[in-house]
Order: sequence, then C-alpha cells, then structure tokens
Amino acid sequence: MSTVTLKKPIQAHGEEVRTLTFREPNCEDIMVCGYPLQMSGDGSFTPLAGVIVKYISRLAAVPPSSVKAMTAQDFNACMATIIPFFGDGDQSQSPADEG
Repeated sequence: MSTVTLKKPIQAHGEEVRTLTFREPNCEDIMVCGYPLQMSGDGSFTPLAGVIVKYISRLAAVPPSSVKAMTAQDFNACMATIIPFFGDGDQSQSPADEG
C-alpha cells in the first residue's frame, strides 16, 4: 500500500480527505480500467488521464467526482504512485526459466 498526502484536501463520502491510501491493483482492476499508459511508436509512454482517474478512484476507494476535484499537483502525485504498479517488476526470471 502507498499513501499520498494531498496538498489541498478533497471531499469524499461527505468528509474532508487529506490522505489517500492506494492498494495494489489486481487483474480485475486492469480489466475494468485498462492500462494507464499508452506506448507510442518511438517506445515512449503517455499517461492516460481518464484511466488514471479510474485507478485513483478504485485503488483509494473515493468517488470519481472527488478525484476530478483534485488539484493538478495532487493528481500528479497520485499518478506517480500508481504508474510504478505497472512497471516491469522483477526481470531476474525469464519465461524460459519457468518451465
């Protein structure tokens, strides 16, 4: 779990929220939300803001309307917490080693 302290609190479930705690995404989250990054032809990745809003909402258990009220700075901090969940992970074992 990862926690982000918001610079500007948001309203969620009728309360003021100052921190968001994110659980790790699972396969169902990916099926519902999709991947938060789009790869371009040159191998670079572009974040997909709409998908990231869905992940913030699901993983931190706050309504999408609360996420949409975030400042850009807080949204970027949350995005920086979510994106690493989709990294390469441990590359020490190759698929050939699994077999």
